[in-house]
Amino acid sequence: MIYLRAGLYAEGPTDYYFLCPLLNRMLREIAAQLFPGANEIEDTRGIDSSGGEKTRADRIAAAVRDNEDLIDILIIHADGAGNPAAVIREQVAPGIEAARTAIPNKPIPAIPCVPVREIEAWLLADESVFREQLGVEVALPAAPERELDPKRILRERLPSPRGSAPGIPYTLFGEQVSLAALRRLAAFTEFEAALTQLVRSFGPGRS
Repeated sequence: MIYLRAGLYAEGPTDYYFLCPLLNRMLREIAAQLFPGANEIEDTRGIDSSGGEKTRADRIAAAVRDNEDLIDILIIHADGAGNPAAVIREQVAPGIEAARTAIPNKPIPAIPCVPVREIEAWLLADESVFREQLGVEVALPAAPERELDPKRILRERLPSPRGSAPGIPYTLFGEQVSLAALRRLAAFTEFEAALTQLVRSFGPGRS
């Protein structure tokens, strides 16, 4: 039996709104495949520091310490800004090390979640959310990860009240976007593979 509590450290509020429900679905699907009938996955917990730390790694370490008894693994999100490898190296890797060393005798394993540019590209992966949940027929980009401004494209395709800009229902997308559609995106498949490996490490024989 595995019991797993995931934490998410993300860039901003909307990233938490989308990624927390998405991670809940992913983790439960992965655990059910790896450990059928022998898993319990809590809802993902969005974590952040209370402020005052000078670096992102310090904020991640503080957030981990603040949630020491509430998380077993950590997902660190950052937008790739067109160069995800550099973002992982410069922004995420120090945070992974910070999570590992923040709590004496309890290293928290962490992995990156880094879209090519912005997380909004992942919201452009599945037309059925627009059609079935929002009641609009849309044509979505064939390769969302290649779009320079996925947030603008997303807003242009959302229904909006007269005279106002459309709000983006991040939580709805996190709850409803097809995982199969997301698997057409390279950054997502890379993230899913890392998450699967991390969950597997909690199985029988874990030291």
